[in-house]
Amino acid sequence: MLRNTTTTLILTAAILANAQPALAEDCAKDVVTAIEKQRASKAFRVSMTQSTAEGPVDMTVDYMPPDRMLQTVIGKHMPGEQQTMLVGSRAFAGTSGAYEELLPQFTQSIVAEVRAATGKVGNVGTFECLGKVTYDGRELLAYRAADQAAKVDGDVLARTIYVDPTSGLPAYNVVAPLSGKSEAMKLSYSYPDGIVIEPPTGAPIQKTK
Repeated sequence: MLRNTTTTLILTAAILANAQPALAEDCAKDVVTAIEKQRASKAFRVSMTQSTAEGPVDMTVDYMPPDRMLQTVIGKHMPGEQQTMLVGSRAFAGTSGAYEELLPQFTQSIVAEVRAATGKVGNVGTFECLGKVTYDGRELLAYRAADQAAKVDGDVLARTIYVDPTSGLPAYNVVAPLSGKSEAMKLSYSYPDGIVIEPPTGAPIQKTK
C-alpha cells in the first residue's frame, strides 16, 4: 500500500520560502488566497500519476475538510484498488473496499497529514506572477516559486501553481525543469460535487503480527 505518498500530495501549500521583492510577495498572497479558498470548499480532489519500479500508478486523494480523506491508488501490477481513509480520528485501509480499521499508532500520522492538507495555510514562500498562460488546454493564472535552486541532471526545477481565474481555485501544482523538457511532478485539482466519505460498516480492527 502506498499510504506514505499522501505526504507528497500535501504539498498543496508546501512551497519553498525565500525573500524576494515586493512583487513576489504580492503574488504569494494570491497563491495563499487560492489555497485558502480550496480548503474552505466542501470537498476537493488531488490526482497524479507516479512512476514506480513496478510500473505507473494513478493516485487520487479526496478531501472533505476538515477531517475526512480517501486515498485510492491503482496500478496494473496491484491486486485491486489500494485505499486509505480517514474519518475524524478513525483511519481505515484496505483493497477495493475491504477495509480494516487501523490501530491508533498508525492513525496519528494520517491525521497529521490530513490536517496539513486541509488546515490553516502556512508560509508558502514567495512567487513570481507569470500572468495568464495556456496550460493543458486551459487559460489559467500562473505563479512560479521564486526559489529555483533544485536541480535534476543539471536542469533547474521550478514549481508553478496554476489558478483558475474564474473560480479562483488552484488547478495544478507542477514541478518541471525550466527548459520545458518534461514534468517532474504534476498534481491536478478538481472539485466534484459528488464526493462522499463515510466510514465502512463492520470493518474489523487491524491485526498485529
